[in-house]
Amino acid sequence: MRRSVVILLACLSQPLLSQIPEPPPDVLLDAGHCLAASGQDWLNLARESPYQLELGYVAGKSGSGDSPLYLIDFTTPTHTEGLAFAFLTHGKDPHRALLLEFRTRFRQTDDGSAQVSLVDPPLGGIGTQDEILDAIHQVGFHTWTVPVADLRSHAGSAECDTSQGIK
Repeated sequence: MRRSVVILLACLSQPLLSQIPEPPPDVLLDAGHCLAASGQDWLNLARESPYQLELGYVAGKSGSGDSPLYLIDFTTPTHTEGLAFAFLTHGKDPHRALLLEFRTRFRQTDDGSAQVSLVDPPLGGIGTQDEILDAIHQVGFHTWTVPVADLRSHAGSAECDTSQGIK
């Protein structure tokens, strides 16, 4: 009887343990901080005043010293709308530099076909647009819910900068 109770408790606690979310990675917090703490309102925080954001990211690989990083901000619970931000990253913790290259809004059909379209595609051609769409698909529902206050106060050591002419 005692062994059965221990096994039952172990089985019952397993789903609870698997539901504990992993903390967001530093690179996601660094990029989010660059957006939330800048003079620009990249995340529409003034207009929408969200308490928290649902963020995902994809880190690309590059042969040069700079690597692409795509931060995806889903603005609807069903992931049918949001913003995609493209950064170039240089270095690693604690000396990471993030350069915001562009942002674009996207929409995804909620009819089950998962068709994503860019509302305001950035310059750079089809290759750049395909990379953004691929990043959105890769993130899928693997996201973290991050309080805006945490992004604003994040004590990361990343240097933040913005490319010329980005809107």
